Amino acid sequence: MSQFGMQLPGGGGRRGASVNVYTGLMTAAVAALIAACVFTFMAASKLGKNGDAFSPQVAKQIDLK
Repeated sequence: MSQFGMQLPGGGGRRGASVNVYTGLMTAAVAALIAACVFTFMAASKLGKNGDAFSPQVAKQIDLK
């Protein structure tokens, strides 16, 4: 059957995984999420008490540096 260009079901399973466009898109998305987390942490550390990004704020007492 292969002489007529027909393929049997499951024949593509032997092929190994390869890098494709979806791998690149996933890598770009992960890089963008990491960059967003870094920028958010930097902005929060400017607003936090004593440069701490995770300290809670008191209403109407936010001091911008």
